[in-house]
Formats: sequence, structure tokens, C-alpha cells
Amino acid sequence: MPELVFLGVGGWLSNPFFGQSGILVMNPGLKILMEVGEGAFERLNMCLDVRVDELDYIIVTHSHGDHVLGLPTIAQHLKQVLKVIALRETAADLRKIFEALHIEDKLRRLDIIEIPPEGVMELKPGALLRWVRAKHVIPSISIVLELGAFKIAYSGDTSLNPDFLETAKGADLLIHEFSVPDVVKDVAEVLGHTTTSEIDQVIEISRPRRLIPVHYYLEPPKFSFKKPGGVELILPTPCSRLSF
Repeated sequence: MPELVFLGVGGWLSNPFFGQSGILVMNPGLKILMEVGEGAFERLNMCLDVRVDELDYIIVTHSHGDHVLGLPTIAQHLKQVLKVIALRETAADLRKIFEALHIEDKLRRLDIIEIPPEGVMELKPGALLRWVRAKHVIPSISIVLELGAFKIAYSGDTSLNPDFLETAKGADLLIHEFSVPDVVKDVAEVLGHTTTSEIDQVIEISRPRRLIPVHYYLEPPKFSFKKPGGVELILPTPCSRLSF
């Protein structure tokens, strides 16, 4: 059964304690790192002592720094090739980052798999990755992992997106960003993020068993539920674990 470890639960403008985006999904015979924010290498070692060569895939939803700037450090510690799944535009940005840092030779340790804005891919027998276009300010995706009987959905950075929430419907776990406090909700659509006040809509459309908010702003999100609908709400902290 899957187990998740939250390496970081914040974004670029968060309290530094929260760390930047990174969620390790572990299933028998499969380790997937969703997002690779700055500090991912250190937290893999600090949180659970996983070597980067144990990873099977890294999935990057888009190329903002809090989602990708941990990759150069990981690449420099690899002893074997690691698969990285990303949009074509994100892949191009990753290559530019490595060139700007003068470590473009380390790209040979990454097998960057470029994907279209929507699709499905078999990661291994019994493990499917689905993704849809996110509503963000740059090309970005939201993803759903189907690991045997378990369904894990992750929004990445996005404003409220019914297309993703329909794809995520009935998930055992929905990990969704709620970056924008309700007091500044008017800018959410411009920023491409979801507000804390939209949690009821997220639940109503997707009907998950468990909901985990991530991508905290300066403080943990504050929610006011109208119709929780029996959904279990879990607030993660850096290095926290969740088992099914």
C-alpha cells in the first residue's frame, strides 16, 4: 500500500520552516518524487534516509523555482540515470537552469520525458499516471496516480479547476494547494492559485476520502467548512508521513 512523505509543504513565499514543494510517494517497487523544490536532497536524507538513486521517477508540474530548484543538487548526486517527467516547456526551462549553473553535463544523468498538456502513462504494471492542464500562470499540469486500487490526486499550482477535480473524483487522497488567504482572494485567478474559501467547492466536485492542503503561504491555511461531507482533513508538516 502507498505511503507518502511530505518533504516540504510551502511555496516560494512561505515561512522557511514549511520547506518548498516535494512529496515522496512510495509503493512496493516504486518511489516517485512529485516536485523537487529547493532542499529536496537534504530532506530526502533528513526525513527518511532515501538515496536519490532509489528514486524511480521525479514528476515536475511546472518550472517555478519552488518546484524545480532542488533538481540540480539531486542530479549531482546521482550515480545512475533518473527519469524526470515534465511538460515540453518545463523540460526546456530545466535545461536552461542547468546551463546557467554551468552543470549541463549533469543532464546526462536525467532521462527527461517530455509530455503533452494532457495524457496518461504507465509507470510500471499496476501504476498509471494521468495528468491534465492546470490553470496557472505558466504551462503546468495537475496529476493523478493510480497505484493498484489506490488513487492519489495532486493539483500542483492552479486556480480552481473543475476539469482536474472531475479527474480526481473519488480519490483516496487529494493533495490540493490553497495558497491564497481569503482576505486577498480577488488576486487568486491572476496568480493562478486556489483560495482557502474555495475548499467547499473542491470537496463538492472531487468527493475525496482525504484532503491534504499544501503550498502554504506565510502561515498555515485557515478554513471555514460549510459542507465537509465526511472528508478527512489532514494538515501536513515537513517530514510528516501518511500511510493507507
